[in-house]
Amino acid sequence: MKNINFNRKKYIGLCVLCSLVMLFTGCKDDTKIPSEFFPEQFFVVETEHELNIDTKSSFDIIINASSSWEASTNVSWCHLEKSLFSGRDTLTVAVDANRGTEERCCYIKINTFFKDNPVIDSVLVIQPVNTLPALEVSPMGDREVFYKGTEFDLNVLYNYGVDFRIDYLAGGEGWIKTTPASFEDSEAVIEVPMHVTVEPNMEGTENREADLIFVNRQDQNVCKIHITQNFPIPAILGFSDDFQTATTTGQPYVKDGWTFQSNPNGTLLFKQFNNSAQALLINGSTTSRAEGFAIFPVFNIADMQNKVFSYTWGAGNKNPALDGDVFQLVGSLDYEGDAFSAHWEIIQDLTNTAEAPAISLPNKKVEVNLGTSKFANEKRVYLALRYVGGGHAYRFDNLKIGDIE
Repeated sequence: MKNINFNRKKYIGLCVLCSLVMLFTGCKDDTKIPSEFFPEQFFVVETEHELNIDTKSSFDIIINASSSWEASTNVSWCHLEKSLFSGRDTLTVAVDANRGTEERCCYIKINTFFKDNPVIDSVLVIQPVNTLPALEVSPMGDREVFYKGTEFDLNVLYNYGVDFRIDYLAGGEGWIKTTPASFEDSEAVIEVPMHVTVEPNMEGTENREADLIFVNRQDQNVCKIHITQNFPIPAILGFSDDFQTATTTGQPYVKDGWTFQSNPNGTLLFKQFNNSAQALLINGSTTSRAEGFAIFPVFNIADMQNKVFSYTWGAGNKNPALDGDVFQLVGSLDYEGDAFSAHWEIIQDLTNTAEAPAISLPNKKVEVNLGTSKFANEKRVYLALRYVGGGHAYRFDNLKIGDIE
């Protein structure tokens, strides 16, 4: 009798202990299934209610229901492909590897949308410690690098050891530096930050290419990041355009040497003009505002003999510039293809501030002295026209920049 009481107390103690473990590890089952359904309603979890996923990187749960249903979890190491479903469908869950020291678990909760009796069921997910060789490099993804160079950081999670190398594929060697340059062996899973420096390609005449290669010594698993670095387009000393290719007023203006960007993307601001004369028409909609850049090729202003930006212009409608509307000549040293992420300095404000400009004002010549700007001694600078506004218009013609014969 004494043994029976002792065993009973031991069993009760184990039950209490298990309940506490479930409470504090987050594996709490809050299933609420009503005892009765309407005959036309059904909800079936076709997958087992307890899943030991071992070292899998993902798993599926199949649900068959007569209504829509929603899946959720409160742990960060499970990632649901989506949360809302209907009828019979498969929920795919991606999981992070358990590189800790203890088994972990969670519940994937399924909530139906029955009109009268919502039903909640759940699936217990158990994930043991992953003792397989580890190699995770983040953030992954190939990188395209501007010719001026860049720096970025990686996190390398591994165990046993990693062989690291840089395979240079084009453009010479030695232009990538990493700290650390190698990794120490470790049976335990560790995470090591790596700093990567891509040096400038200022004198290059071809794109550089290289691969960062990480190999786990235990299972030869490989992670690779491909790096491409462009080379600088030669800076020019002069540029001109008389806009004689403009044939249809209002159509987009397209010509070699120009790059046009607008926000909202796709807003047409830089157009052909072919009425009384051929020119570039710059304006937007009278009912909305936009910002845009007309970007010229890269210039070597330092070596220009004639450091002048000139053009003729006329106003094309009766809509004056409103508060916040601008038309500017700007310059940038860090433009890399996205005008809206570059830093632009105003060289000269060209905004027409007349309260009521007449239609087709006579063309007026404007000259801007680049030699007095902050870019006067720069060998690589991008110039652009920046327009902000809507209805106020500019007819832009006879453009000459720098040394033009």
